[in-house]
Amino acid sequence: MKTRKDNRVRGKQVGVPICIWSEAGAVSKRDCTRRLDCERCLFDQNMMDFFAYNLTPIPAVPRAA
Repeated sequence: MKTRKDNRVRGKQVGVPICIWSEAGAVSKRDCTRRLDCERCLFDQNMMDFFAYNLTPIPAVPRAA
């Protein structure tokens, strides 16, 4: 991995993890405040609850007979 002179690697600061929800594209850029310990993160729990209750199931595709 190449490191630039200003301590940046591939567009992000070294040592600052990016939130998994941000990496997945569900939210805009957000730095992780829990060092990727998502089980204890209130933001992660809220996002899990939101997506658990707000996603509609995909309708079944009819099969050709």
